[in-house]
Formats: sequence, C-alpha cells, structure tokens
Amino acid sequence: MNFWINGLEIKKIYSPIVLPTMRFGIAVSDRDDWTARAMLSSFHQAGVDAVFIDLSDLTASVGGDLRLACGGHDLMDMDGLVVRDMGRGGTPQDVAFRFEVLRSLGDLGLPVVNPPEAIAGAANKFSTSFALQRVGIPTPRTTVTSSLKEALMALEKYERGVSKPLFGYKGKGIEFITEEEGLRAVLRFQGIIYLQELVPMEEPRDIRAFVVGDDLMGAIYRVAQPGQWISNLARGGRAQPCAITEELRDLAVRASRALGTVYSGVDLLETTEGLKVIEVNGTPSGRGIFEAMEVDVTRAIASEVIRRVQGQRQPSRH
Repeated sequence: MNFWINGLEIKKIYSPIVLPTMRFGIAVSDRDDWTARAMLSSFHQAGVDAVFIDLSDLTASVGGDLRLACGGHDLMDMDGLVVRDMGRGGTPQDVAFRFEVLRSLGDLGLPVVNPPEAIAGAANKFSTSFALQRVGIPTPRTTVTSSLKEALMALEKYERGVSKPLFGYKGKGIEFITEEEGLRAVLRFQGIIYLQELVPMEEPRDIRAFVVGDDLMGAIYRVAQPGQWISNLARGGRAQPCAITEELRDLAVRASRALGTVYSGVDLLETTEGLKVIEVNGTPSGRGIFEAMEVDVTRAIASEVIRRVQGQRQPSRH
C-alpha cells in the first residue's frame, strides 16, 4: 500500500522477516559516502549484520581450498553483497579481476546486487543504448563510431549533438558538438565517439527515477545551474520533486529490467514525443532523492536483497 504527499506517490516499505545469522557486505571505497552509510543503517535496522568492504582489496586463492576474501572478510561466508562502487581506480587488469570475482561469487550462489553483468552493461553507454533499443524503449538517436566520416554524417542529421565518454559518470567529459572540429577533437582524444542528438528542452533538466526490483520508488528533476546545460547533481544541479506518471513508471521499470539491475537510477528527458531514456545507472546515489523528497531508497534495497536471499536455496560455496 502506498500513500501520497502533495500529489507525489510515496512507496511504503515493509521490513521482511529476517534470519538472525544473516551477514551482508557493502562494497564501497569511500566509507563516508552518504548512500553507503544509509545502506549500512538500513541493514542494521532490518536486524541483520552488514560491513563495508573495498573491492580494491580483493584476494583469491585457488588450487587448494578456494578462498575469496576482501580486507580480512571471507566473502564466501557472507549471505549477500551490495555493490555501491567497484573500488578505487585500478588498471584494466585490476578492474577485470574485480568483476570476475563478483561473477564467481554469483556462480557460487552468493547474491550480488547489482550483478556484475548489469553494472558493466549500465556503465557502457553503447550497451545501455542497445539494450533500450532492443526492448522498444524510446531513446535519443545515437551514433557510436571511430570514423570521422560517419560522425560527420550523424552530426549533419542531428544538427546539434552531445558527445559523452563511452564509460563516464557524474557528467564528466560531456561536450556540446556543432562542428567538425569538435568531432575531430573527441576522436583524437578517445579514438571513438558516442554522439547523441541534442534534445531540445524548455529548461535544462532531466529526470532521475529510482527503481528497486519492479517498483519505482520515486523520481526527482535534476535542474542545471543558471547558464549551464548539464544537470548532474555532482556538477551543481539542483534536485526537485518530480510527480510520478504511468509513462514514467513504465519506462523506468522497463529500462531497469532491460539492463538486469536490481536497483538503478534511470535518467530520462522530456521531449515533444514523450519521455525518452538516456542512461541507466547501476550504482546510483540515493542522496538526491532523499534530500528532495525524504525517500530513503536504501531501505527498499536492503529489503529487496534480504527477500532474495531468503527466497533462494544456497548451494555449497566450498
């Protein structure tokens, strides 16, 4: 059952019945991160133990007794793992190792939320665009290419475009492109360009919808600073409450499902043709929606993870 505040639908979270021996890990590199600390509190309020781990500190031992550990914690003795981030920096080999350990834990029956495949897919903007296209979710026209000729053809078709890093976050590296020189600069620096049509908007804002399981927990507008057009909260954008419509609910839940995420932040644009999904974040912050609407999505995440653990049989992990 839900309730309403000033015309905004608010989800009511029911705490599951919890087994007293449950223990969860929260993967985060910054122990002062708001979302991670709220997640820790939500698990504790649900009556289960939870600890912070940093995926930068992974160790695996094979060839004898199998051991997967992180900072002194035996991951194979945990009941589940929630990924807030993938750890500090790291080389491509290091990051690949972290993803493979998470995948291996999943193969051993340990619930990993979000699954590594979902995190990787959501982090890759082409993978996200392709997944949205496959299931018929409206998304802006996009071209990904290493060819200047193809990029020029796309820009001519779009008239104005936005270049985004294929792997990017917090609005970093986003460029407004109108001329060939802008395309050349991106291709020189990155070797490839992800070019998306610029969607005209009455005001520079987008929608961040927070999905947990198959439920839309709430949504906020992210409004750019005066004179700016990038609305990410990390770039100075302001969070404002956004009313939930059936269109928003349908697209957000379907987009999250298309990427295989258990919880996600789905970003949408308002267009003359209706809402269009631009990105799905597989490790979203819950701070913005809490400050704008006092909705703590980490309670729903903890409840969903606990429910999944209780609902499955755990095979031997040794």
